[in-house]
Amino acid sequence: MTAYDKAISLLAMREHTEKEIRDKLKARSFSAADIDDAIMRVRKEGYLSEERFAEVYIRSRLRKLPEGRPLIAMRLRERGCPDDISRKALAEAWEREDYLAPLASYLDELIRKKGEDSALAALCRKGFTSSEVRKARDLLSEGVADELE
Repeated sequence: MTAYDKAISLLAMREHTEKEIRDKLKARSFSAADIDDAIMRVRKEGYLSEERFAEVYIRSRLRKLPEGRPLIAMRLRERGCPDDISRKALAEAWEREDYLAPLASYLDELIRKKGEDSALAALCRKGFTSSEVRKARDLLSEGVADELE
């Protein structure tokens, strides 16, 4: 299997950053030149996109276990997503309020399990601002959080 074939195989499973692909190909002992060629080719063919990775990753993190912008930005950075792309994708997601319905559902769950004070403290630790939490509480009080997800 060539470095290109392995890169395609990895990208067929899920979106990756260039760093992730490079690390995985390097771990399989492909040469630096083969890795560079594979990266250039998958990028040119549109299979590798940092922008698409950031969008998919943000959506996934919000859906699975909501986290605030700072934590998601840190996780994107750890995966090798360029800061400018991360900032843009996060700004767009927050502008669309993609976080709001999952946050409201998570807040509801936390309140039932831990009580309101503990739930609010937990959300602050997860990087949500007080205004974001307030919006989620308002959504909960309107009873529409489940409809938005």
